[in-house]
Formats: sequence, C-alpha cells, structure tokens
Amino acid sequence: MVSFAFSIAAGIVAFAALCACAAIGFRNGDWPADATVTARLRDAGQPDEPRPVVVATVRNPSGTPVLAGLSARRARAPRWLGGGGVTVPARTARRRLRPSAYPTVGVVPARGSARFTVPVAAPARRYLLTTAVGQAGGRLRLHRLLVTGAVSRARAELTVPYGEGLFD
Repeated sequence: MVSFAFSIAAGIVAFAALCACAAIGFRNGDWPADATVTARLRDAGQPDEPRPVVVATVRNPSGTPVLAGLSARRARAPRWLGGGGVTVPARTARRRLRPSAYPTVGVVPARGSARFTVPVAAPARRYLLTTAVGQAGGRLRLHRLLVTGAVSRARAELTVPYGEGLFD
C-alpha cells in the first residue's frame, strides 16, 4: 500500500515537471521572425587602445523594426560550462533589462540587419556578449554569446622606439 501511494505521488510530480518544462519550451520557442545575433572579436583600431571590441551583427527577418541593447563583459565561466543561449525572461520590467543598462543601443530595420561595435571593460581571452532584443508583440529575447578569437597584434609589431630607424 505504501509503495502504491509512493508510485502515485512520484507520477504526479513527474507529470507536473513535464508540464512545467513544456510551458517553458513553448514560451522560449523560436519563431520564424525572431532576430538572430552573430559576433566577432576585433581590434579596437586605435593605436593606444589595448582592449579589443566585439562587433555584433543583428539580423531582423520580421516586418517590424526591433530595438537591441548590447553589452560585453569578461566571461568568468569556463567554456565547457556553456555560457550561450537564448532565453525569454518572464519579468521584463527589471532595471537590468532596460535600454539604459546597455552601453550600446540601436534599432534594426525591418527585414534588415545592423552592425554594432560593443566596447569591453577589460582585456580578456573570452567575452560574454549579452544582447536584449525587443521584438513585436512585446517579446523580449536575451541572446548570450561566448565570443573568443585571436585579435591581431600586427600594430604592436609595427611600433618602433623613438629615434631608431625612423629616418635611416
């Protein structure tokens, strides 16, 4: 009798967990008109700037323009733990999801794409790019991309100490 009650309780808990996972999956599910984000690490392009920048491209296949806020920070978690993905937050009125929380904010036109240059705070090997994309129908999607890559150090090799070989 006890094992039967335990089996029924375990079945109810498993069914509730399955329903919760299905609800999250439907809410987070991709739509054909969802914006996509790609990113690369580039040199800052300034001779006195040691930090790279993240160049992100947001593509918008929908018929309405979208608002995108982008920020990049040093990735603290190891690469094998992940660090990427797309989520749909349930509560979107939080302060950290407002456009003022992102150093780079822009509009992506309908059926178009836009390229954004995102500054980083400190030099690192890996960066986590967070992109908040506000879409039609009040949908907010958070894209998190792990950005790695070797930044060219050609400009460091071209520097010549003062007075050596400049006018020879």
